[in-house]
Amino acid sequence: MLLCQRFLLLLLTIGFLVQDIRPIDEGSYNSSLSSSDTITIPQQKINIAVLTDISSNLYSTTGYENLAAARLAIQDINANKSFLPDYYFDMKFKDDGCDRKIGLKALSNVYSKGERIHAVIGISCSVVCELAGYLCSVDQWNIPVVSHSCSSDDLSKSDVFPTFSRLSLSVYKYVDAIIRVCQNFKWEKVGIMVNNINWYVRTANKMKDTMEDNDIYPIKVFLEKYYYDEDATGEDGEESDTNRLLKEQLNRMRKDVRVIIIVGYAHDIIFVLKAANKLGMTNGHFAFLTQEFIQAEFNKKDIELMQSIQGVLDFEPLLNKLDRGYISFSERVREVVKRQGYPQTGKDVANLVAAQMYDAVFLYAKAVEEAVSQGMSIDDGGGLVKLMSEMEWTGKSGEIRIDDVGDRLGNVQIMNIQSGEFRQVGTWWMSKKNQLQLALDQYNETQIIWPGNPGSPPVACGRQYELCQTYSDTAARITMITLASWTFVAVFILKLIYYSKAASGNQEDSGGNGCLKSFMLDCGCARPRRTKRDMP
Repeated sequence: MLLCQRFLLLLLTIGFLVQDIRPIDEGSYNSSLSSSDTITIPQQKINIAVLTDISSNLYSTTGYENLAAARLAIQDINANKSFLPDYYFDMKFKDDGCDRKIGLKALSNVYSKGERIHAVIGISCSVVCELAGYLCSVDQWNIPVVSHSCSSDDLSKSDVFPTFSRLSLSVYKYVDAIIRVCQNFKWEKVGIMVNNINWYVRTANKMKDTMEDNDIYPIKVFLEKYYYDEDATGEDGEESDTNRLLKEQLNRMRKDVRVIIIVGYAHDIIFVLKAANKLGMTNGHFAFLTQEFIQAEFNKKDIELMQSIQGVLDFEPLLNKLDRGYISFSERVREVVKRQGYPQTGKDVANLVAAQMYDAVFLYAKAVEEAVSQGMSIDDGGGLVKLMSEMEWTGKSGEIRIDDVGDRLGNVQIMNIQSGEFRQVGTWWMSKKNQLQLALDQYNETQIIWPGNPGSPPVACGRQYELCQTYSDTAARITMITLASWTFVAVFILKLIYYSKAASGNQEDSGGNGCLKSFMLDCGCARPRRTKRDMP
């Protein structure tokens, strides 16, 4: 009985509540909220792993600047309320050491510990980028890798690295600019000194093939693979096998060319240039070409180093560091460096790679924005990299355009090292459609300082044309041989005529063979017969 009463009471209560509920239209609902009331929608967190080198002797100081640029990019993204308003970015930093083992450990740590990582940004060297490309591939972690510095041409293979993109240029991307510069200075043959690292060697061979077989200006290329050993760079390593081998290779190279392209990391380039300087190859007869050597950190108190690098032509992505926007960016980066307590570079403007790091973060963010607008998943690394294809904008590192394999198509500036500073002396416009052209200070060649400061560009065949057999030399040699041959024939015929006339008067004594015998004896073609009277 009591149970039935409780049940009836419950039904009456429910009926009362249902009767009291009335539909509320949108207008009356909104009007019931005060102007100070807001509805907060939780933002989705995007974690990115930022890798750069802060521990090696190669990029340690600039590495901190790159890290500061990444922090600045994330700060700017989160501060822009109209850009990805439902998301906010956070980062985890790891040192890649520009080393395969250190890089592998860094990648493993950021992926296996803590929260999900949505992207890997940065990475200083190609050996680590290749590891990241494999690990983050579609069939593995399936997260994007956007590099600010890696330059291996192998990374352009989108079938192998489908989740990889970059803001740096591939080493191979400079080959067209190099061909045009060689054409400008009439360098019809050059040498390539390449670090004996697999991807560098493959890229150098690809450069060689393109330079020798192109419709613009075919160039004969001599290639040498050298070894770099850090122990061979100091005074104690002067007599090392690595140093001796490098000098032998340079001596072989100098027998064929006067223009040498050095392919390798910054410390590799310095190693080769110092050896060349010791061999007297910075004497005004040689030109040295490099790619992105500007990333190196120089000790200007090192007199030998300053002598070795003087006059080098370096190819790098085009960037106007005097632009007011870039100066402002540099100031903001320095503020982050100071606030975080990072080591300072002591330079007025941020390095190029720091600007590329900033743009690498934004390239990923732009892909996320596009994925959200299309209703795609932001967890699909391969899909995000495809969205990066054909993206174009002007970033901190200049004009940016991404091609269908995730590579940057950027314009190239040609820098000349003068007293330890990089000075722009030319431009190669690559990214502008149908406008591949070179602008070089060719009409005022004093703008370019060559090794040894000779006052004029090195000559491919040597200043005395000692390395080349020109057409005129060949023609002169053929003419001399022809004249000598005809002279011999003429003398032969004249002597034959002379002895024929001289012998016509004494045919009785010679039996008709006096002419031939006299001629043969005179020219040394026959020996006189010895008689008993002649014998001792």
